[in-house]
Order: sequence, then structure tokens, then C-alpha cells
Amino acid sequence: MKDSETQGKVTSIVVPYPENQAPNWVEPSTYQPYRFGLGKLSKHPLVVICMNPSAARDQTSDRTVNRVIAASQKLGYDGWVVFNTYPERATDAGKMADFDPQLSQENLAVIKAFLLKNHIKEVWGAWGDLKYEALKTGRDAILALLAEQEIKVFHFANPTKAGNPRHPLYLKVEAERKRYL
Repeated sequence: MKDSETQGKVTSIVVPYPENQAPNWVEPSTYQPYRFGLGKLSKHPLVVICMNPSAARDQTSDRTVNRVIAASQKLGYDGWVVFNTYPERATDAGKMADFDPQLSQENLAVIKAFLLKNHIKEVWGAWGDLKYEALKTGRDAILALLAEQEIKVFHFANPTKAGNPRHPLYLKVEAERKRYL
């Protein structure tokens, strides 16, 4: 699959990664119209669950990923990893295709394998309000996985009016965390 498959769905606006923060892990390793995980692996990474991926990839970042990186640095983490409630790339989630159960299961498998291999005990919930069924279904499956593995979910600031943890673009990250689950 090529970049052309995401044309019209993913912004062409990309930004560089902050110095020394380019990812050393991208799953899948070649560009696809979906992404399961992206990050700078380390001993103590900030692991975040966002909405769905947009433009960030191995060579270029996007505003959301750079906000995650800034939060990881501010909070004293030595790396960062971004997962999403659903793996389809779309800057505007309204342009996503219908929910694909197989794609969602692959997303869950990658997340679970990473969390278990790296002994992750907590993740930052940062998906914001979800308007589309694929995102909600993916979130619910991830929350069930996290509960099953006894992994805590935290967030920053007050939740949205709908009770969701705020997306990284719409909050100021502070040291104080709030428990989501």
C-alpha cells in the first residue's frame, strides 16, 4: 500500500521531530494507511492511547505526536510510545472507512504484546471525544484489555463534558495526573 491510499484522508502538513526524539519503532515498519504503534523505545516510556493516527511516521511527525513527546520530556520519561483506539490513518476521523474487525484485532494484538513485553503498568488516556463507531469500539476493546491486564489509565486536566480524557492538542500537561480507570 502506498501514500496515495491516504490522500485526502491525511494532512500533508508535517513537522520535524524534536531533536533526538525521532522514533526507533514503527509498526508496521513500512508506511501503510494504518499504524498500530509509533515511538522512541526506552526503559521508561510514556505510553499514550490517542484517537487514530494521522501523518506521523518514521521520518516526519505531526502536532499530536510532538505534544506527546513534549509531555514525555516534561514529566521525566526517557521515551514515548503512541497507540490509538483505532489504527486507520485519517486527520479527520469522519473520513475513515467502516470499522474493520480484523484491523482492530491486529491493533489490540500489537498493543497487548508491547504492554506485556515492556511491563507497562499505566498508560495516558488521551483520545478525546469519539464521534465514530470504529473509534468507540476500538476504545472499548482497549479499555477491556487494560482492565484484564490491570493496567491503570490516567489523564491530565478535567475530562471533556462527555467524560473522556482530553486529546493532547487540547490540554496543558501538568505533573498532576487524574485516574481515569
